[in-house]
Amino acid sequence: MPRSLRATTFALWIGACLLAGWAGVGVAPRGAIATDETSPPAENAEVARPEVILILKGGQRITGTLISQDDTTIVLRVGAVDVRVPREDVEHLNVQRPARERYRELRSLIDDADSERLLQLAEWLRERGLYDEAMEEIAHVLSIEPDNPEALRLRLLINRLIALRERTANDDAREPRERAVPRRAPVETDFPLLSEEQINLIKVYELDLSNPPRIIIPRATVERFLERYSEHPLVPTTREGRTAFHRKPAAEILDVMFRVRARDLYADIRVIGNPASIDRFRDAVSRGWLATACASTACHGGDAAGSFRLYARRPHSDEGVYTNFLIIDRHRMSGDVPLINYEQPALSPLLQMGLPRDDSAYPHPNVRGWRPAFRNAQDRRFRQTVDWIESLYKPRPEHPIDYTPPGPSVRPAEGPVER
Repeated sequence: MPRSLRATTFALWIGACLLAGWAGVGVAPRGAIATDETSPPAENAEVARPEVILILKGGQRITGTLISQDDTTIVLRVGAVDVRVPREDVEHLNVQRPARERYRELRSLIDDADSERLLQLAEWLRERGLYDEAMEEIAHVLSIEPDNPEALRLRLLINRLIALRERTANDDAREPRERAVPRRAPVETDFPLLSEEQINLIKVYELDLSNPPRIIIPRATVERFLERYSEHPLVPTTREGRTAFHRKPAAEILDVMFRVRARDLYADIRVIGNPASIDRFRDAVSRGWLATACASTACHGGDAAGSFRLYARRPHSDEGVYTNFLIIDRHRMSGDVPLINYEQPALSPLLQMGLPRDDSAYPHPNVRGWRPAFRNAQDRRFRQTVDWIESLYKPRPEHPIDYTPPGPSVRPAEGPVER
């Protein structure tokens, strides 16, 4: 079905929900538009401007974000354009309930296997700037349809929008050069983040060679490999054999390097993009629940996080994703218990501590403000996290990265290293 037709179908479905009386609230009575309920929120970054529907006296409807209103004019933002509507032309102003609240109700009406409608919902979320929720739905669709072109397109688009929003936020946060007042240090200036080289090395170790992103192995690196490991039976020694080896796809060359355990050369390999398991961690785990339920500044992303602290300022950036991934992979609780149980993922403390305490094998400490991240072990986010753990390369490698997380030190994971 063409994208425009799908969007129209979904809009009609949402319209039916509106008529059912649950998607919109605050309908102003005829002739009584200016009410406290429809006034823009106070200047507070955490309070979103309301979405409204203007019904004009001629019957036309305009949906947008309420920017401002006074005795003569109502200003709506429709897409990227501010539309000024004379108040005398407006018959009703309907204030919608918060988008997240409507999202939860819309989501409850869609079956987990209905990928088409889930992607339409993701587009609806994108239009309202709810990128994390949209990425969660996209990750779910890709977990059941890994090659879904619409899901891949939306994921790429939203990742670009997130990067643009983060760059804009950083630009807005910068102070003018000529200002003499010393700049205030960001909250997480001292949080150690992985370097590009360290991130790339994790990519190499986490690759699924049956479905790899683009891999670049310099010719000089292949030459060194052939020279250093010439005595290994998998390494060709004849001129013809070496010429043929150079012509192999990068994934096939890397497969041989893995089998030979040429770890001294892994740092020379460049991975463009992310391994599938890391994309799943970012989309289904970090965006799905970890960043909001666990890595917030009020929890394990703040100064009072104790021995387990995650990067909270830009958790979905490459630095944030890979740093938090390594911290989670290496962290040990008391009794030397790892956060992730790779043999029985559902029993991982990382997941169990997100369940209601009465249902958990590892109940979360009773701290102020804590709420379960999952309703139960059948919760979609819980299942997606189990799927992510199962998708990781096994046996688990010990990443040769010198990294000390904030807080008390933790010991790297032990176990067989096959790469």
